Amino acid sequence: MSKRGYRALEAVASVIAAVAAQAVIRSLFKQATEPLWGILDGLLSDRTGQLVLLGFVALAAMALAGWAHTRQKPRTAQPGETHDRETA
Repeated sequence: MSKRGYRALEAVASVIAAVAAQAVIRSLFKQATEPLWGILDGLLSDRTGQLVLLGFVALAAMALAGWAHTRQKPRTAQPGETHDRETA
């Protein structure tokens, strides 16, 4: 994947993480509101399951954004590694 692809993946995953985390926090403080405007009602019927699912989605999206962020940086050589690819 190109550097632009990793940047796009990082951006999309960050937005998903922000929306899911915001939905969980908002649902915890306002008990009368449905998480994500009832989008998850067909998938899970109980509120606890919906919040757990949204929390998992937020954590997975954060991990994906972090992975994409580290993949777009150039790899630095570790101590003891050589930069040339000479074979013996």
